[in-house]
Amino acid sequence: MKQENTSFVGTAVASENQLPNWLSVPDPEPLRTSKAAKALLHVEYEQIFERVVEDIYRGRSLQSLIEDDHRAISYEDFLRWVKRDAVRHERFKEAQEMRTEFLAGEILEIADGVESVDPHSNDTVNRDKLRIDTRKWLMGAHNRKRYGETKQIELGGTISITEALAQAQARVIEGEVIDVTPRLENDND
Repeated sequence: MKQENTSFVGTAVASENQLPNWLSVPDPEPLRTSKAAKALLHVEYEQIFERVVEDIYRGRSLQSLIEDDHRAISYEDFLRWVKRDAVRHERFKEAQEMRTEFLAGEILEIADGVESVDPHSNDTVNRDKLRIDTRKWLMGAHNRKRYGETKQIELGGTISITEALAQAQARVIEGEVIDVTPRLENDND
């Protein structure tokens, strides 16, 4: 005799289409950071900031510094913290600008093939070209005054004011002036 299994695995039958209590509880409020925790985070960021500035001077990226730090620091939060204070942000931008000098030295070493195992290999040449181009782009982005691309547009020609006025007068359409003042029918005077 065959028995029919009318229950399906993984399906729940709710009476009157109501959700179970554990599904209908509203989401909890997000945790708010206490003032003490914010102050501690601020002190931690200040301690890290000095090292970050020094290491950026030496050519490291902020991303690599944050990843190498043993503390769980958010890259985005740290960068927001840097940008909140004008003096701190200026020091950070200065460090990035100074890093361009370090990158210029790296470009010379790469171009001279100091690190290359086989400087004549096509793979090595292509990789080194990519490394140089990336560093040049970073240098232009962080120090536009010295390494950024400059674009100049030269315009030539003369403009005569009297000729422009004559052309404007030629475009003016002279027309007949029509009086459009409304008149009342009872004004026969």
